Amino acid sequence: MYNIIEYLPIILAWLLFGVLHSVLASSLVKENISLNPLNYRRLYNIISVLAVMFIFFLGSTIPPEYFLPKGQVTKSIGLIIATFGFLLAKLAFKPISFSQFIGIKKEEEPKLIVNGIYARMRHPLYTALILGLVGFVIFNPTFTHLVHAVCILIYLFIGIHYEEKRLIARFGEEYKKYKEQTPMLFPTSFR
Repeated sequence: MYNIIEYLPIILAWLLFGVLHSVLASSLVKENISLNPLNYRRLYNIISVLAVMFIFFLGSTIPPEYFLPKGQVTKSIGLIIATFGFLLAKLAFKPISFSQFIGIKKEEEPKLIVNGIYARMRHPLYTALILGLVGFVIFNPTFTHLVHAVCILIYLFIGIHYEEKRLIARFGEEYKKYKEQTPMLFPTSFR
């Protein structure tokens, strides 16, 4: 039977991850650390990946308990949704240098991207993540995966809030205008 107590370590680990991830992403920390920006980006990414791997390892220690019937239908639906997420992520990365994103190459002067998929939604990578999470949870509907997904989604919306504050600080009125004209996660129309 489902017992929330056994999922508490995962929930607390995601909470700690969210705090650590947000603090390390803050300009206050970035500006006061004695690493060059490229090395800081690498360290930030390594810490993030290792933390997420640890949290997923924690989840793997809980025996799977399903909240939906597991079968070919759920697998197919989940795979279709996750595939849309993957394709959206591919579109969203088109105008972005993946090498810069993960810290292999030095970041160039940032510019606001408002064309392509970014003309339809402000955060297509987050939309892709949501589709991937929903698809995975439907593909393999265990309570553990559901807990991971809910924790990630909660943090995602908190992260979007702080990211938009940073974007307003960086791009000012240009971002405010873009924000007014473009939906956050899901397009309201397909022009």
